Amino acid sequence: MSNSNHDFNNNSDYMKTKYNPRDPDILTKIVQGFGSKIVGEENNIKILMLAGISKDLPKKNRISIIITSQSSAGKSNLLNTVLELFKEDVIDFTEFTPAFLNRQEFDMNGKIFKLEQMEKTNDKNQVTLSNIKFLLTEGKIRMGLVEKNDKGKNTPTTLEVRGFPVFFSTSTNYNIDPESINRTLLMQVDESELQTGKIVSHILDSYANLIINDSWQVELEDLTKLAQAYKYLAKHTRDIAIPFGKKLEKQIPISEITIRRDLPKILNLTCVIAFIHASNRIKIQDTKGEHFITDNFGETEKQYTYAIVAEPSDFKEALDIAGTTIQQTLNKINKSSMDIYEKFLEVYRQKLEDNSISGQNMTLDGQSNEVGVTIKEVSKVTKLSHNRTRELVNQLYNAGFFLRERTKTREFVYYPTGKKFENIKIEDLTFSKDELDEWLKEQIGTNKERLEIVHPQNRNFMSFG
Repeated sequence: MSNSNHDFNNNSDYMKTKYNPRDPDILTKIVQGFGSKIVGEENNIKILMLAGISKDLPKKNRISIIITSQSSAGKSNLLNTVLELFKEDVIDFTEFTPAFLNRQEFDMNGKIFKLEQMEKTNDKNQVTLSNIKFLLTEGKIRMGLVEKNDKGKNTPTTLEVRGFPVFFSTSTNYNIDPESINRTLLMQVDESELQTGKIVSHILDSYANLIINDSWQVELEDLTKLAQAYKYLAKHTRDIAIPFGKKLEKQIPISEITIRRDLPKILNLTCVIAFIHASNRIKIQDTKGEHFITDNFGETEKQYTYAIVAEPSDFKEALDIAGTTIQQTLNKINKSSMDIYEKFLEVYRQKLEDNSISGQNMTLDGQSNEVGVTIKEVSKVTKLSHNRTRELVNQLYNAGFFLRERTKTREFVYYPTGKKFENIKIEDLTFSKDELDEWLKEQIGTNKERLEIVHPQNRNFMSFG
């Protein structure tokens, strides 16, 4: 029986990288590696990297992403640059028809299905994943149809696409159908003036330097080798457990039914972070092992498999990295809409005060044609165009944060419903050694002859040197 550490150390291609997975700050080091190609967007780079690595982990841990921002914000550059690390596993389309996808016959597991920009809309003018959503949740698309055989006779045929890919795409349309959002994390690039300034400076620097001095190709080679190393080690990972999960229960908002799909996405971020730090985590080794292909000739060898045990620090890191993304995902709106909501309330409160409506107890969930706020009024405060303001306000309206009425002049006025933004914030999360030992004892149970606890100091899993 061989273990994965032995195989990893004997594969020199995986060793020739400057990145050390034992470094507790490895994700920050990865972001620094992108510095010659991307400025800012530190947390978004981390999230995209985690999602890319998740493609080779157990299917329940895979993470899909939709990046929403206005045109020219840098969505495609961010996405395409990170995906360079995984290019051999990227299925890249600018467009495809449902019939085309239905006729694909290769295994989608371990693949990144990238759609350059989501543009197709449903009957509600919402951009949608269409039939890709069945792959993301069911791992298959199964279609029955009638086709002519080689004798020209109509014959029933079944087409089936299998596998759980991860999905990446971008969109300038903020109106995304709920079923698509429920299957993905919702991201937004940094649209601030500060970030624009960084990008302008970066562009000017790139024109001032000779291409021959560009360090990106060297960095890309190291980052790609690191991604390949994680891909190799993911093959030996059968599970990632969060033993402290019950301690999160009271902190999870349950007012919206969509938390049933959103919570696994948040926990999956924790799991992938634990996998990134696997060199420093307790593992449960399955000594029964499995047969793995070891060369290009199909030779196999029996090797150990592992379950990785996440720590509270992994959940904290997930919240630190993806706090904004998690909040956008929970509320089904992006950050720009959350920002404009505060501006809307300022206008609304001012109108309430100015009108001094007597005899009415107006609150934030009250309504009156006299104090409804128009798109024009919000646009004046935000300094955004009317069209841009309307997009963001309508996203809040569709998510239930606003009501609206049409006035006699045919103009819509909007009112806050009083609905609050959901979020997950956990200031303190402790899980003692005694609690961990009890959990390990319970999980290993009657399988103690087969399962073995491997502590990180033993370095027999994901050891880089």
